[in-house]
Amino acid sequence: MIALPAEVGSFVAHGYEVRVETGAGLGQNVSDDDYRAAGAMVVATDEAWAASDVVFKCRCPSEAEYAYFRPGLHLCATFYLGDKPDLAEVLNRQRVCAYSYEMFEDDDGSFPLMTTDSEISGHMAVIYAAYHLQDQLGGSGKMLGRMPGVEPVRALVIGHGNAGAAAARTAAALGADVTVVGTSLSRLRRFAATMPGNVTCELNTPALLESIIPNCDVIIGAIRISNYGTEPIVSEAMVQSMRPGSVIVDVTCGYGAGYLPTADHRTRELTDAYKRFGVIHIKNDCMPKLVYLTATSAMSRAAFPYLLALAASVYDGAPDRTSQRGQVTGNGAVVHPHIQSELRLRERDK
Repeated sequence: MIALPAEVGSFVAHGYEVRVETGAGLGQNVSDDDYRAAGAMVVATDEAWAASDVVFKCRCPSEAEYAYFRPGLHLCATFYLGDKPDLAEVLNRQRVCAYSYEMFEDDDGSFPLMTTDSEISGHMAVIYAAYHLQDQLGGSGKMLGRMPGVEPVRALVIGHGNAGAAAARTAAALGADVTVVGTSLSRLRRFAATMPGNVTCELNTPALLESIIPNCDVIIGAIRISNYGTEPIVSEAMVQSMRPGSVIVDVTCGYGAGYLPTADHRTRELTDAYKRFGVIHIKNDCMPKLVYLTATSAMSRAAFPYLLALAASVYDGAPDRTSQRGQVTGNGAVVHPHIQSELRLRERDK
């Protein structure tokens, strides 16, 4: 679910007719009556799809929902379409105009609809790492918290976007010595000015990683999206150099081998963590689902102005560059250049 009653009420106040699927809010302790009180019509699933020109979903449509696709439908969800050629084919065949939340891009180059999920993922990555460092779970037996006279845990954060910033701040607040690496010196300088004293920012180079990774207890992978064309950043040899019981958590895993080749499959449960060369690996890009009440509340508020602008562009023709950059299919074709490239790379690497 993407919109809570307060945001639904705002859509109604702007003159839109809003339909909400029956039971849509039950997982968030929101009743159908709460949506009715906000001015929405609560309807069956079939009517919600058939009578709506614009459909907002949180997650990617299921195969059962493909039956609702039709020409002229504007569908918004988190697609990660570069890893779903079959879904891309269905969207194109049905001539659906699809928008992917992770692709909405502001004029400053930021991706505003991913901010809240990314921040939650960054915080949760450190919590997961701290948990898995425990000895009974195969970890090194270190505590991710500073104790007088004890060498602190050393953490490496790859990337300094929303997820990386949240991970760095959380690890630093617990007392770790944190190194954040990125590829833009100017952005790193600005980022460093916002960080506490136990966070060091460095330009990401293979030589730097080879020098610091052997002493790392925790690595947090927090680049935006890795895919089939992403060059390896943390190589197998680097992982082999780490101390037994160290932990790697990748929260923006994308698809393909990407930048962490040894993290080659996703983990969805705490018990799914696996070891490679004695190092615990966790690869989970759905951590906000673990704290769904917080995630839904934060996402609903953050997304509302962008979804309202999209609705205005559909119904009133008001230009909206942010959602236009987030469009992935239209007129029977994949229209986003990034997705086009990823689908080509995926086909090449089959």
